[in-house]
Amino acid sequence: MKYQVTQSDLSLLKQGAQEIFLKAELLNSSYKILDSLEGQIISDNYSQDNESIQRRSYSFDLIILNSSFTIGKDKKIWMDKRIRVYYGIKSLRTNEIKWYLFGVFCYVSMKYTFSLQEKRLSVTCADLMAQYDGTLNGRLGGYGTSNNPPAFATQSLTIPAGEDIRSSVLAIVKEAGIENYIIEDIKKPVPYDLTFETGSTYADIWTKIRDLYDSWEFYFDADGIFIWRKIPTCIDEPVVLNNSLLDSLIISEDADMKFDEIYNVTEVWGKVLELENKDRYADTSTFKNQVYDVHYDSWNSWQDVDNLTQLAFKVTEENSDAPRFTINGFSPAIPIYDGDGKPLKAGALKKNTVYVFRYRRFTESDTTPGALYLLGQFQCYGKYVETSIECPFSVTNLGYEIPQSLDYSTLSDDAACYNQAQYLTYQSTAMKDTIQLTSLVIPWLEVNTKIEYTPKYNHVTSQYIVKNISWSSGDGTMNITLYRFLESFSYVYNNI
Repeated sequence: MKYQVTQSDLSLLKQGAQEIFLKAELLNSSYKILDSLEGQIISDNYSQDNESIQRRSYSFDLIILNSSFTIGKDKKIWMDKRIRVYYGIKSLRTNEIKWYLFGVFCYVSMKYTFSLQEKRLSVTCADLMAQYDGTLNGRLGGYGTSNNPPAFATQSLTIPAGEDIRSSVLAIVKEAGIENYIIEDIKKPVPYDLTFETGSTYADIWTKIRDLYDSWEFYFDADGIFIWRKIPTCIDEPVVLNNSLLDSLIISEDADMKFDEIYNVTEVWGKVLELENKDRYADTSTFKNQVYDVHYDSWNSWQDVDNLTQLAFKVTEENSDAPRFTINGFSPAIPIYDGDGKPLKAGALKKNTVYVFRYRRFTESDTTPGALYLLGQFQCYGKYVETSIECPFSVTNLGYEIPQSLDYSTLSDDAACYNQAQYLTYQSTAMKDTIQLTSLVIPWLEVNTKIEYTPKYNHVTSQYIVKNISWSSGDGTMNITLYRFLESFSYVYNNI
């Protein structure tokens, strides 16, 4: 869960010099505390990155005190063990240590070093995603692996078109044995069958579901809770650290400006749409009283039209706002939406152009049998041009385009392609305007949080988003990468 910053947390930072401590709890696979490694870790490194599904990583060196630190099932170092690590700051006022959790980790690799002076063990750890992305297994089984294989042990796994995305993610999360999770509802169905062969990982499945629509993410938080959510724009997030306090913690600043891999225009080419046996095509249509009427043989009512059937027809007249659709004059006429579920704006459908749509049945409505969703022409496509006056790399400021064209064959409608193009342009413009800071450790700071800072190189106070952080407990300092937050980016204000 997201840490709630209190006044006592801020007061600890205002102390200036920090007396720091490290605590690592040894856990079994059920997260029961078995022991503590406190006082035995002599150096460590921690990092957190908002662009990785393994969001947190941790490595440490410890002094081997006895045989319990050898590798073995009944030892402290084994595959079924976990460590939960805390960073502590001692209060000069109360003389008490306040502990901050920064992650639950799995062992990944170990290295022993022996000398006349000491016996040292170097350990590399990853967060809990390592159990599901192939690092430490997490792969689907195959059919016939036992006489009575479990339900998921099939030659392939198929998630059928039409299944609710949240329900699909939740089913895989439970199949993986994850008990603690927060899964936001995207409120959209799986648009087409997804098949995963034997050997696919749980993370492969989540990644493919995530990529059906734009700008979603999944990861494990510091508490070991699986999170599935929309990537936050932070527009409604409070500033967790103001400039006056942050400035007192800063040791050094590097303003990083690179001109490579900057793109202010993005084209996204999506899925090629193919009509199948149950789908229909018509080479003409009529448009009257804001209703497109198309003739298809063998259908006598809306009940004859299967859910998720694709319908293609040539638009003979450009649409007005919020058009509707009917087949063979069926009543009532149903609304036509874009891929985001919004009524079409005037001019979205061009005259003498063929478009592909998907029919979705509404089981909860007695008055409206369903709706028609615009997918696009026979290949889904979206283009975004950055024009923000506050973006130094926008077309408005540069006076010319720096385009990129990308293939996202998982995206199955124009709206998803446009949204992805918008997000990718945001990544390659706004998120390139970065600053690297070295400061005293702020142990509760997380990626994708908002802070306020006045850079030394330009003295302009702005809001920034934390992109990644890293630190070594022994040094008591951390490295922070920030990118500037701007509400004028349409990716931000369009996702409120």
